[in-house]
Amino acid sequence: MSDAGCCALCGQMEEEYTDGPEETGPASAADAYFGPFGPVRMSDKLKYDALFKSVNPEISDLTFSNLLMWRRMINFRVAWINGFACILAIPRSYPPYVYAPVGDAGDGAGFAAAVRETRNVFDANGWRLRFRCVPKDEVSKVTGLFGACECEEDRDFFDYVYLASDLIELRGKKYDGKRNHIKKFTRQYDYEYEKLTTGHIDDCLRIMYDRCVENGCGCLLGDEHACDRKPSEELLLHFGSLDCKGAIIKVDGRYEAFTIGEALNRDTAVIYIEKANTAFSGIYTFINQQFCEREWSGTTYVNREEDEGVPGLRKAKLSYHPVRLIEKYTITCK
Repeated sequence: MSDAGCCALCGQMEEEYTDGPEETGPASAADAYFGPFGPVRMSDKLKYDALFKSVNPEISDLTFSNLLMWRRMINFRVAWINGFACILAIPRSYPPYVYAPVGDAGDGAGFAAAVRETRNVFDANGWRLRFRCVPKDEVSKVTGLFGACECEEDRDFFDYVYLASDLIELRGKKYDGKRNHIKKFTRQYDYEYEKLTTGHIDDCLRIMYDRCVENGCGCLLGDEHACDRKPSEELLLHFGSLDCKGAIIKVDGRYEAFTIGEALNRDTAVIYIEKANTAFSGIYTFINQQFCEREWSGTTYVNREEDEGVPGLRKAKLSYHPVRLIEKYTITCK
């Protein structure tokens, strides 16, 4: 989940669930029956990496780094069934859901068996079976297994995909404002760009904390679900063991912005985190452009994840003129 100036976490996912009948089942994840589903562990990284490399995913959700950073906040658990990874989420305020099984799309029997075992866990807990973040080309694979289900477009979680060259070159009239922001930043401040290393972690943690103070974020009052600081900390603390790249910007002798991303598939990079001190005008535009130029110039596309339904974040992502939005759907089974 990349962040361009808001402090909101999964807007729809963290709203109180009010539509439809109240569900039975465990009061919390701690009371649930999980069957074959176990926690996301750092020790299993190579297994996840091999799987995701084989399926070459388009959606930003399907990386080990993404699962690792959100594993506690969203309570991710995973079962490996017939060569498929079944990814289960139990958020605090939204009903449990799963992703469509991830594996060899050609193995229809294996896919169906993975869905069947997943449904057994949902039934055992009294949960309605829900699939979220289902790419458009996989919707029929899921719905075809059920006699009745509801399928809804989940616009808040569409991924924004850009040409890397657009984010680097910022050519044309439509990017006039972006180029002006960068010019203003470089003229007004004494800055340095550095590749992010484990030696910068404390500075990154401080940048995030300062930003939450600036925004009066609820995380400072004990609500860790009020923002994405804890998941971002998880990614930072494991940075040296992941395949991520990052950048950090020093302004007037102090680190004031950082960003982290990695390769999503063979021709696309994904940006997970982008944090900056907004007191420095143009710093977000600058770090975005520089990170893409220095680290992702050999990549065709950059996926900057979803906007979570946050108006300011949606406006910011659209202002960079994505070449496509990756549609995702929620499927609720009867």
